[in-house]
Amino acid sequence: MSWDEHRYFLAIARERSLTRAGKALGVSQPTVSRHLDALEAKLKVRLFDRARQGYELTAVGMDLLEVVQQVEEQLDEAGRRIYGQDQGLSGALRVTCTEIFLNGYLSPALCQFLTQNPGIEFSVICTDSQLSLGRREADLAIRFTRRPIETLAGRRLASMAFGVYTSSGAEGDRFTLATRADWDWIGVHDDTYNRILFGGRVREGHIKHRVDSVMAMQAMARNGLGVTVLPCYIADCDEGLRRLEPDATTDSRLGLWILHHPDIRRVYRVRLFADFVAELIRTDVDLFEGRRPMGVGAEG
Repeated sequence: MSWDEHRYFLAIARERSLTRAGKALGVSQPTVSRHLDALEAKLKVRLFDRARQGYELTAVGMDLLEVVQQVEEQLDEAGRRIYGQDQGLSGALRVTCTEIFLNGYLSPALCQFLTQNPGIEFSVICTDSQLSLGRREADLAIRFTRRPIETLAGRRLASMAFGVYTSSGAEGDRFTLATRADWDWIGVHDDTYNRILFGGRVREGHIKHRVDSVMAMQAMARNGLGVTVLPCYIADCDEGLRRLEPDATTDSRLGLWILHHPDIRRVYRVRLFADFVAELIRTDVDLFEGRRPMGVGAEG
């Protein structure tokens, strides 16, 4: 039996669905089903019970899962150690960060880094999800978090500040003249996230417009459709925005971190990019912490 067959088994066990397992593996649902049937035929056992709520592991399946997870961990560790011996300035470098961090801040500096290091094959995964650095879904993670995962190494680069913004044009004048109770607030569809972002500034019932990303909130505020809360590092550089309240709110617990798995800390291109980002943030720490005058751009 090949590891490939066990990889399909592991995906089904984690996702509890052939369709979701296929998406995780980048293959079709029939392909996943075919591999599962082949594995059960070879082992002459049933590994899953097909229940209404999803695929449930049988007792034999749970025993196999424990063994397969151990093998996966050993293979991942071996891969990281071999990868960690790579001292070259060429090859793949995978980074994960949020889309707004990439588009709103990192992209111009990224062009500079890659021009200076043309041998690096750079890829970025824009997501809010916690990708597994242990399984090398990414080499580096740039994350806004209160508590990084304990198994990762890295450093805290800055605190995060937020401000209240609307359009700097005539469209925003009606909000500067109105009291907070009369503002049209822009939030997201997830009220849990709204409570985190807005804090005590606004009640849920006062959110007039809802979108599905921070970038959309920024665009709507820029065009005078309402008032919203945004990270200072993107909003204070946006000439189309103005702060409605002069003081930013800094969450000292929420930090900007750059993280990696300890086993790849010796990879030169990983360390080089981490140092590059750290120096970039160091020059702009006042921007991230809401202390730079509006309209003054990022140093990078």
